[in-house]
Amino acid sequence: MNIKQLKQKILNSKLVSDSFWAVFGNVAGRGLALSGAIIIARILGKDIYGEYGIVKSTLVAIAILSTFGLNYTATKYVAEYKNDAPGKLRLVVRVAQKMTLIVSSILALIIILLAPYIATYALEAPQLTFPLRLIGVFIIFDALTRTQIGILAGLGEFKGIAKINAMVGGLTFLVGVVLTYFYGLTGALIALLIVQIANCLLNSRLTQKKIAVFPAAEKNPAFAKEIMKFSLPVALQEAFYSVINWTYGLLLIKFSTYGEMGLYAAALHWNAVILFIPGVLRNVVLSHMSGSLKNVAEHTKILRTVLAFNFGITFTISILFFLFSSFITSFYGANFAGLGKVINITVFTTIFISMSNVYAQAYMSKNKNWLMLFFRIIRDGSIFIIVYILLSRNNGEEGALSLAYSALFSNILFLALMATIYEKKIKYN
Repeated sequence: MNIKQLKQKILNSKLVSDSFWAVFGNVAGRGLALSGAIIIARILGKDIYGEYGIVKSTLVAIAILSTFGLNYTATKYVAEYKNDAPGKLRLVVRVAQKMTLIVSSILALIIILLAPYIATYALEAPQLTFPLRLIGVFIIFDALTRTQIGILAGLGEFKGIAKINAMVGGLTFLVGVVLTYFYGLTGALIALLIVQIANCLLNSRLTQKKIAVFPAAEKNPAFAKEIMKFSLPVALQEAFYSVINWTYGLLLIKFSTYGEMGLYAAALHWNAVILFIPGVLRNVVLSHMSGSLKNVAEHTKILRTVLAFNFGITFTISILFFLFSSFITSFYGANFAGLGKVINITVFTTIFISMSNVYAQAYMSKNKNWLMLFFRIIRDGSIFIIVYILLSRNNGEEGALSLAYSALFSNILFLALMATIYEKKIKYN
């Protein structure tokens, strides 16, 4: 095959096309969002930014939980049925959105009612009661957005998702910086809510437009139960992930300081930069793997291609961020001293996260969700145990760095376990 033929083959590849649009729309959006996050961190300072970080992580954790795994379930079922059983597609969409709305609304109400207790006893910061109540509604819109993106990914509407992500990135920068400058922590949280509502409305409009061409939803209660049965282990994975990740922040607060929480939250923004390309490809990979279950060779080819790509992109960017960590830290100001050390560890964790995420989509495409739950319990539980031991031993010193080391070790173990079992037991089943 000559270069011209190879080029044409790449251009004609649906996987490449979908991946391009998934990445393209996030470049501008993620860049603007990161720039806004740096400015917000400088305005708030390390300690207040730590409060912002724990409130945001609390709400995002609950929003992830409230999707009940239906974002990934929607991607899988929509990708499978859009050609083979289009009459079932609207049923998938209806069930996914309805259940997400119900669960997220209940959890949002609980957060609003229990905000004083969470702020006082869990976060040890009574002043965060109003911020928690203020954007409890964020949970509903964030959960709906995740499910809508899952539906759109199953439809292969990555170009539309890309455009929305670019617009949301610009809005995040503009609204976030302005409101934080004038109203501090409260302004930053109000901006978070405004942007999430806009994101949800844009995705909802695109979703309704794209499913309008499919037949009306069939009445099939048994099928709705099937969807929920598939989602249950995914929901348990998300629940465990959400709760345990939230407790990492609690450990930093209780054994260290809000300043250490601020350092770790800032470092995670740079992790997100590295992981944004592999992250936006997760739904692309699941969509294509779900559509190639009957072709083992094609399924394996997709897996190998994405593994190689994820390793190459995350390793390259991680090295760059490692070399320039001191320069990156200078953006935040003197108040964020020590951030460079945390970045130096967390960036390499992304290599193992990005590759394990590919295997996660492979397991999900083959309905191995209960096995994935077991793996996640091992990974997230080991992070919790290791960071608890390190914080106790060091009397809370360098808490962010302790959490970074714990996450690195546990994600290496997670990837090794997933890859070994998949290659030896799952691949040909």
